[in-house]
Amino acid sequence: MRAPQPGQAGAQGGADDRAARHVLLLLAGYFALQLALRLAIGGALETDEAEMVLLTPGFRLGYGPQLPLYSWIQAASFALFGKTTFALAIVKNLMLFGTYALTFAALRPLLPLRLAVAGTLGLALLPDVFWEGQRATTHSVALMLMIAATLAAASRLLRRGRGRDYLLLGLVVGLGALSKYNYVLVPAGLGLAGLTLAPMRARLADRRMLGAAAVALAVVAAPLWWMLGHRELAFASGYKLTLGDAVVERLPWLGGLGDTASGMVAGLGLAALVAAGLRYGLRHRALPPEPLPEPGETFVRLLARAALIALAAFALAVVIAGATHVTSRWLLPIFLLAAPPLLIRALARARPAAFRTLLGVVAGLALLTIVGMAGARMWGPARGAVDFADVEAALARFSPETTPILADFYVGGNLALRNPDWQVASFLPTRPEPAPGAPVLVLTRGAPNLESVLGRSGWTEPERVQVLDSLDFEVPYRFDDSRTLALSARLVARP
Repeated sequence: MRAPQPGQAGAQGGADDRAARHVLLLLAGYFALQLALRLAIGGALETDEAEMVLLTPGFRLGYGPQLPLYSWIQAASFALFGKTTFALAIVKNLMLFGTYALTFAALRPLLPLRLAVAGTLGLALLPDVFWEGQRATTHSVALMLMIAATLAAASRLLRRGRGRDYLLLGLVVGLGALSKYNYVLVPAGLGLAGLTLAPMRARLADRRMLGAAAVALAVVAAPLWWMLGHRELAFASGYKLTLGDAVVERLPWLGGLGDTASGMVAGLGLAALVAAGLRYGLRHRALPPEPLPEPGETFVRLLARAALIALAAFALAVVIAGATHVTSRWLLPIFLLAAPPLLIRALARARPAAFRTLLGVVAGLALLTIVGMAGARMWGPARGAVDFADVEAALARFSPETTPILADFYVGGNLALRNPDWQVASFLPTRPEPAPGAPVLVLTRGAPNLESVLGRSGWTEPERVQVLDSLDFEVPYRFDDSRTLALSARLVARP
């Protein structure tokens, strides 16, 4: 094949640049549509959104059991737009767009356009990204964004290796470490995988990596200091590791490993199936696989090896911690490392029609997601379909405008959003224990376990609490009168 003439190469480069801009515009348009849909449907907040309302009073070093990065960004949005649904939804959709845009920024300088697009769209085949990230999660969305930013920084370091690239990597790793605890799998996986690849090994061996490490440590120092001073609050979610039952009494981690395996299938299965279908169903049998240019080949190998290393490290952590329970979203770092190379390798071995097929699959999935998001807020017993005006009416006898309230994130956050002057707190030790005899209203979904929720809220001797008044009631869903949400209210006081 003849090499393109200089004029042809320039024209092709200009066409690719325009196509790249179109990719980013389409992604931006999709998330703008999701934002508009969220605002148009309205309704109650999801649990993680409601958590942001309760646990983000402003800028602090720490907020609770979750790391502070998402809360910092959310606090900025609240400062600009007030505590509104728009302030919540704009943050999430900008972060999701940023996740795709930064992944594309990592791949595009290293690979042909269609392979860079394919690797980016690998994220659109991950249920924890296209569904859970859009529907419910918050801190996991910050994790996705920082993983993508880390890939972009690593790509820049591999391509250029300037001093500023090392400092940028350190900044990104430091901020990523403040997104979620499992982010550590990404720099650890990339670092160990980089040692197996000569071009990346040379970058890692550079003494400027010490500067990157110093920047990362400087970023995390103050929040880490806060965590050490507020251990009870910072590690209040540790119980989630042992929610499941031990499969074998002496080997409790077998349950955690089983959940890890099923989580991998649930989280990465669709991307793997699509990649396999493209790679083998639409394989270009007449030609060998398309070789990847350097340093693109090195970067794709880096991601694939980092994903395997991260999975091994996660499994080892499950065994060491004796975890009986693992959820799919804890494996997000592995998914976001593995999906791009899966789709890139598949497209490199497939006919040109495979790219159009991938675009069709992703477009169809995006349409289903838009419809599903509407359904998730309206059909059946959807959390977004609870009318909290009914809840407020039922609570009127307790004078909630002046009585301190303790509630879970979902109930408490929705009440706090609608009633900014109410004193609403979550079942975490964020508020001083009330004086003896001072009434506090405890709200739970379903039957209450006062000893448990008050103990988690930092009360001493919660078993001795006095119940002054009680009410069990139900509120209907907006679009399904046949289903109701059962709530319990207990007015309690310390003896």
